[in-house]
Amino acid sequence: MSPINRFALDMKFINFLPPNEANDELFFAEETRTVKKDNTFSFKNTRYEPDHDLRNKQITIRFDRNRHDKVIVYYKDHRIGEAQRLDMVANSKIKRQGGE
Repeated sequence: MSPINRFALDMKFINFLPPNEANDELFFAEETRTVKKDNTFSFKNTRYEPDHDLRNKQITIRFDRNRHDKVIVYYKDHRIGEAQRLDMVANSKIKRQGGE
């Protein structure tokens, strides 16, 4: 019996994941980063900013090992969302509390 025919016999026992934007992320690599006071973090010589205010917090980022154009932020095992490349002009104009 060929491998594909043997595999076809077991198709009824295989549960496929439902379509979801996070399915690919299951196979991404992970690294830990600390978010700076200006709500940014560095990855592969590029500064990113998360969608939420995570200043001074430790986050986990997930990324495809072959493509570094998509960086996903997790905080306490909860998916926060995709980080954006830092817009230095816009970030410099944000008013921060405490004179930072």
